[in-house]
Amino acid sequence: MEFGAQSEYGMLRKVLMHKPSEHLRRVTPQTKDHYLFRDIVYWREFIREHEAFVEALRGEGVEVYLLGELLGEEDRRIAERMPDLVYTRDICSVTNLGAIRMRMRHQARYAEPLLAEKAMERLGIPIALRVSHPAYLEGGDLVYLDLETLLIGFGPRSDEGGVEAMRELMLGKAIKELVAVTLPSFRVHLDGALMILSRDLAVIHKPSLELYPAWIYREDGEVELAFIEDYLKERGFDIIYVDDWEVRNFGTNILGIGDGKYVTYEWNERVKRLLEERGFDVIGIPGCQLSLGGGGPHCMTCPILRES
Repeated sequence: MEFGAQSEYGMLRKVLMHKPSEHLRRVTPQTKDHYLFRDIVYWREFIREHEAFVEALRGEGVEVYLLGELLGEEDRRIAERMPDLVYTRDICSVTNLGAIRMRMRHQARYAEPLLAEKAMERLGIPIALRVSHPAYLEGGDLVYLDLETLLIGFGPRSDEGGVEAMRELMLGKAIKELVAVTLPSFRVHLDGALMILSRDLAVIHKPSLELYPAWIYREDGEVELAFIEDYLKERGFDIIYVDDWEVRNFGTNILGIGDGKYVTYEWNERVKRLLEERGFDVIGIPGCQLSLGGGGPHCMTCPILRES
């Protein structure tokens, strides 16, 4: 299968998602924190909202692969009982070199990358990297600025070992520049604070990104420090700033599907309006239950193939 998804806004052709099941009832007041959910959910509505998202993507011509359909019977039964698996972005990333099998910080998600690897093998996509002990790396911390520039957040979930593993694999081979963005303790993943929407437009939550400088690694071995807002401006980016309410409700967690189209939760009204004023087409999806799991549209998709 053709693969490679080193972009946030190139035409999305193939994506891996996971269909939730009635086993969402395993998320109770006693277990929700263990499963990293914000609250308990109404499982039927959670499933309906996810199905609406899948159909919205298919309606735009995106080929959606469902994880459970790529697994053997026993693994499929296990996957159904893992509520966080719906957020497939975190467990795998498909580069031009092959798939990256992540290593998760929390026990609730520790087994998920192995299921993603089995799905990649079924699709015929080689595994370019298996992040291993003691490093941690989660896909929500990977945001592509462009085909040759990768931003990686590290802090609460991913760590320096994960950044180093990606630097060794990618720099000088699949990318020319890697920017390691230090995240504060209150920001789970980079895609919750920053998203690249086009060659010259980004959306950011400034308070999540202004505490510490980022490390810029270049293929010639040069290393520099810069605050990410300044770095983006120096690269010619216009910036949309989200406020604390918007970032809490996944205002930056936007999925680009190509041709100037984006998917966001329907309540992200101000950002949606600003994008439409710039000529973009924004698809709003329901997510009152999906968001209680702690993720947005970007989180729920693992792109397999994008046109650069």
